Amino acid sequence: MVTLQHFGQVRTQAALSLFVSCLFFSLGLEPGRALAQTKPDPALRVWKAQLWERAKQMGIRRSTFDAAIKNTVPNYKLPRVRTHVSWKALAVQDKRIAKAKPLADGKLPASCYRPRQKEFLFPTRYFPKDYLERLVGRGKVLRAKYRSVFARIERQYGVDMRAVLGIWGRETAYGQAKNKHDGIRTWLSLAYAGTPGKRTDYQQNLLYALQFIDQGHIALADYKTTFAGATGYPQFTPDVFALYAVDFDGDGRKDIWSSVPDALASAANYLKGIGWQAGQGWGYEVVVPQGFNCADEGPGGRKSVAEWKKLGVRRVKGLSGKPLPFPDLAQQVQFVAPAGMLGPKFLVTENFEVFRRYNKADLYALFVGHLGDRIWCRGGAKQCGFKAGWPQKDAFNFSRKRICELQIYLKRSGASQETPDGLFGGKTRNGIGSYERLIGKRPSCFPSKDLLGQLRRSQR
Repeated sequence: MVTLQHFGQVRTQAALSLFVSCLFFSLGLEPGRALAQTKPDPALRVWKAQLWERAKQMGIRRSTFDAAIKNTVPNYKLPRVRTHVSWKALAVQDKRIAKAKPLADGKLPASCYRPRQKEFLFPTRYFPKDYLERLVGRGKVLRAKYRSVFARIERQYGVDMRAVLGIWGRETAYGQAKNKHDGIRTWLSLAYAGTPGKRTDYQQNLLYALQFIDQGHIALADYKTTFAGATGYPQFTPDVFALYAVDFDGDGRKDIWSSVPDALASAANYLKGIGWQAGQGWGYEVVVPQGFNCADEGPGGRKSVAEWKKLGVRRVKGLSGKPLPFPDLAQQVQFVAPAGMLGPKFLVTENFEVFRRYNKADLYALFVGHLGDRIWCRGGAKQCGFKAGWPQKDAFNFSRKRICELQIYLKRSGASQETPDGLFGGKTRNGIGSYERLIGKRPSCFPSKDLLGQLRRSQR
């Protein structure tokens, strides 16, 4: 651990922050967060005064504002929260890396240094069997308990409750997973000291949070969030709350934190608002023929079900043991394979994209869709689970750095135009498949040590 005594006496905290940032860069390590300022920050006081002017225009009471903001300081331990001095040093380093050749001296683009997201690493780990089974079991209990509420929500919003229950289960394990961060401090930290290009949006979220506290939807002391600011059963950010939260139980509060009717109706209203298509599911697990081009994955490869069938794509077998039919051959769907040709494969509808608007990750969308289906399925895990198995061994050693390196080589080879970010998603799988075809290899659309080694050797 880096401590002050390792560096001797430094005259100012600002100079120390700059020094620490540069040290991390010089070592080729992921940029660390600068040490928090220990002295009063005059700029923060000015910023709060400007924030009050905006809050006043939104009708927020001064007493609410002062109770929430007056003595609150940024939490520099949060991801992507740094002192202003540290952000300036980071910007200088970003420019230096941008001018240099990526991977020179082990350097990676700044886009690769962001918080880890489990939705973009080894896909099998996103579906732990025991945890999924517990969510299915609890979901069936809640389905029965709130049957009449669910029916009313479906009638009013036209959103399948499979989707809403799937989201509730994935986001907070039906309310069992608790947020621990002080909500106002989290948003203040992001708005004042978060990523510079996003501070305007963060500040607006802070104001919306102050507004729903001022309106009495939740007490200041009870407002807890994730480190990224999401809150409540459906994990809304304040801007989403402002647009889509509803008082479905009629008690005068939009209570997404403890009222199941309010939380689930709000989630349904949000799904409807971002494009949910009533009367259709999210997708179908399928089998594909030998030689199938997995690089056709993604929205760009969208075709009608009838066209996919001509390519040999079929639905998996149902509870009866017979292949399931597609309900609509004219329906436009896209191919998705989170583990490439080594795991389950799917044709997905527009509602899959709606899930991705809720949380922009293929694995997230697949999890909530699959969980909802499992809750309504009458069989056990064998009958209702994924028919194809997931790869059980991480033979690639997934990490943000390795994926970013792979993406850089794929882009240099011309197989991909993706901006390297270390996130393993559909664009990266598509690039892998395209490269494999270029070198005459049967596409797998999944990373391997051999593939990375071959890319390294070809670009020395």
